Amino acid sequence: MQSFLNQMLPILLGICFVWLSNSTALSEVNWKNHSLNDIHHRTKVITAVDIISSHNYPVETHTVVTRDGYILSVFRIPSSQLCGSNGPKPVVLINHGMTGSADSWLLTGPRNGLPFLLADACYDVWLINCRGTRYSRKHLKLKAWLLQFWRFSWHEIGMEDLPATVDHILATTKQKSLHYVGHSQGCTSVLVMLSMRPEYNKRIRTTNLLAPPAFLRHSLSMGHNIIKPLFSLLPDIELLPHHKILNSAVSAICKILGVRDVCTALYLLTNGRVSQHMNRTLIPMLIATHPAGISTRQPRHFFQLKDSGRFRQYDFGFGMNYLIYRQNTPPDYPLHLVRPHSAIHIFYSDDDGTISPRDVLALASKLPYAVPHHITDETWNHMDFLLANNVNELINNPVIQIIETFEEDLKQKIGNIKGDISVDALLNEF
Repeated sequence: MQSFLNQMLPILLGICFVWLSNSTALSEVNWKNHSLNDIHHRTKVITAVDIISSHNYPVETHTVVTRDGYILSVFRIPSSQLCGSNGPKPVVLINHGMTGSADSWLLTGPRNGLPFLLADACYDVWLINCRGTRYSRKHLKLKAWLLQFWRFSWHEIGMEDLPATVDHILATTKQKSLHYVGHSQGCTSVLVMLSMRPEYNKRIRTTNLLAPPAFLRHSLSMGHNIIKPLFSLLPDIELLPHHKILNSAVSAICKILGVRDVCTALYLLTNGRVSQHMNRTLIPMLIATHPAGISTRQPRHFFQLKDSGRFRQYDFGFGMNYLIYRQNTPPDYPLHLVRPHSAIHIFYSDDDGTISPRDVLALASKLPYAVPHHITDETWNHMDFLLANNVNELINNPVIQIIETFEEDLKQKIGNIKGDISVDALLNEF
């Protein structure tokens, strides 16, 4: 009986969430001109721009239009008060995981948030919001309530969202290449881009993948047998949308003394097991900003990878596969074409809970040049890569060091060469 209840709990919570989202009794409160600490104590809609500006960092919002018409919002932190450089800065693009958005990287604030730390280290930081998330729900022709809007997986994010964003960033900054950091699905999508559109390899200086899902035969064990049949029946529709008013109201309730423990339990029940590294004070902010919205095709595509044991394109079924791919099964992604300017750095742990280390090492073995970084902490799980109290020590500082080492080597090469030579020519030597 207890096992049955454990299996049904996520479904029941989902039903309650949908039922609550239809409530018309909730109202939005105007909180403009208040600091983040002030707005913590009232019902509000918290955005990435609010989080960044509340910590006294400059922020810009850029609009990117993909080839297939999706309109994305991309946030930029161009500088920091702690950076003394006024000239052009190396660029870093940061990509979120499934159900997340740019918010996911910002919740831990300047002390532990990678975007802030990179800005402090004099990098030009950009945060993408992939199609379907709370900030990227527009299209040139389609409305978000149409089923056609949601006919995408992370394949389209890698084929369309990332290339369009990279092009926009490089055009805006007048640079030729950038650094990349991705978490979870943000890793999968960049592997799609670099393998399927290999011309973008020359535009990536360093690639840092945190808990990358690609080969999944030994991963996604928790709930796979329960959830997969449900996804096989659903069409391509919106899943786990961000409800501005509902999320804000629940977040406000979670701050009330006596209710916090209940909200903590609710969050942990719906987002996995307890992490001893997680700062529980982040939970109200997480609830206020997550989930950010996805298409049902995104997790369905991941489930297909688990079933096949291969890293390959979306399986539309026998007939459609033949029409689209000219073969009965989807083609594998050509990982041998993933060749950016430096090694692919892969961070993984034994206790991820979502991605098996066996599958991560299988990915590393398929890439031309990969450097695995094993997190030796035996209790480090999937969301700790973003939210752990000690994330600086195990993730952020090593990632920044990888980026800085590349930049220092580039400067040294420029200094050692006599005569005129372009940065592009130098990068080709890496």
